[in-house]
Amino acid sequence: MTQPAKKGWDQYLMASVFKKEATYAAGVTHTNVTSCSFKGFDFDPGYADTITSDKDEITGKEHGYDQEITAYGNNPTLKFARVRPNDFAAFAALVMGSSTPSQDAALTAYRHKNVPITDGTDLPSISVVHKIGGIQTEYKGVKGNTLKLSGEAGGFLSMDVGMMASGQRATNAASFAAAITESWMKIDQLKFFLETGANISIGATPTQGTEDISSATPDDFSIRGKSFEFGWDNKMAGQPGFGGGGYLQDAVYERRGASFKSTIQFASAAEIAYFTAQDACAIELDFKAATLIAVGGAMYYGASIIIPRAKIKAYPQPKGGVNDSLTQDFDFEVFEDGTNPPVIIYNYTAQAAYLAAP
Repeated sequence: MTQPAKKGWDQYLMASVFKKEATYAAGVTHTNVTSCSFKGFDFDPGYADTITSDKDEITGKEHGYDQEITAYGNNPTLKFARVRPNDFAAFAALVMGSSTPSQDAALTAYRHKNVPITDGTDLPSISVVHKIGGIQTEYKGVKGNTLKLSGEAGGFLSMDVGMMASGQRATNAASFAAAITESWMKIDQLKFFLETGANISIGATPTQGTEDISSATPDDFSIRGKSFEFGWDNKMAGQPGFGGGGYLQDAVYERRGASFKSTIQFASAAEIAYFTAQDACAIELDFKAATLIAVGGAMYYGASIIIPRAKIKAYPQPKGGVNDSLTQDFDFEVFEDGTNPPVIIYNYTAQAAYLAAP
């Protein structure tokens, strides 16, 4: 038997996360300025072509005669079992749509504020290149649809990204841009805070490693934390329009939504009271690595997720078997507070900007 020549590990992925497309599905010239490569990924291009046959027509043949591709589509998915700061920052910017950098003095270190793009404003699009089995393909008009971040105590931050592309794909020969070398984001670098009621106060400028949601002293669930899951969904809808030649001419978001769930070790009835009273809650997850981005600076590799207003939507019943420590699950409904975005994500990396204008 001949040993197969193609290996599953022999894959490459890059995306133009530093420069967005000038116009939808126009593509981007991939260089180290516009793009970077990624490691530790699981990528599926998600082909969703429409195939039409003549089996519903009279052809004189019992089984029909022909078929055509009448529309091209693909909905890529990207997963990182262990995510790095640049991975998180790049795709948080793509899905949320609005990314604003702040520099650490004059150093090569930046904080990126990613928030949902203003309703009525178009989401940015990028180009993605994937190589597998020796076949290198470029996908154009790629927009971020969903973002899921999750982790368990003792593990790593993981990330799932859902995207929608125009359906345009072509063989590509571009050299792959450099990958960004960083450490994985670990759950032992995470702090988890919750504040309620009148003490909620969202800081304008975040401070890494401490809470930014309270005018007093919030609940600190860092020691009691077991797991969490954060989600954002743009509910994208493809726009084929007229004259698109079988490709999407745009992809637009509908009514967007966020979600947050967490499991913590049960300690008292205090958190049950938050549900019973339907208290407004602010939530913050803060990752701070031990490594400075730039020597002499003040920013460390990391990220934070802030939800300014949420309410617990199901009774957080203590649970556990006879030999278990009790835990309780929190499932939050995310709202707007009238002042802040419904979700704020800060990312700390050595990259100057994400999705900059071409």
